[in-house]
Amino acid sequence: MLLYLNKATWAGEGAEALAEQVRAAREARLPIVMAHENDAVRGGCIFAHFFEVTPRDLIADGLYHDLAVGCHAGPHRQVSIALLAQALGATKQTAQSRVRRVTALARTTQPRGSSSKMEPCRSSGEDEESAAPHAQMSQIV
Repeated sequence: MLLYLNKATWAGEGAEALAEQVRAAREARLPIVMAHENDAVRGGCIFAHFFEVTPRDLIADGLYHDLAVGCHAGPHRQVSIALLAQALGATKQTAQSRVRRVTALARTTQPRGSSSKMEPCRSSGEDEESAAPHAQMSQIV
């Protein structure tokens, strides 16, 4: 379970339903990965806020014993998201595997009459060797 923590997490009409979902996940011993928003534009707040607004039984049951992954703003956002993805189980291998599956799927869904062979895009005068890096996919994670 991913629990996104910002200043609105335990507020409003959905707060009790969220608490019930978290209780059920904890009872089922499902892993809970917490993402703590630090970007004020996205409702970020200090972590101490959650000890004021989280249902007491969840705090007493140890919800916050594990560290939350901090989600920071600006140039640190991409690193924050990568760390969150790792906490959720993403690996370099799973990202590469997903790219291979998508590529295979794209090949099997070619419209009738279209070529299944793709030619690399080249500028005029560009030779085969200099075109190779442009044909490679960049890694996701």
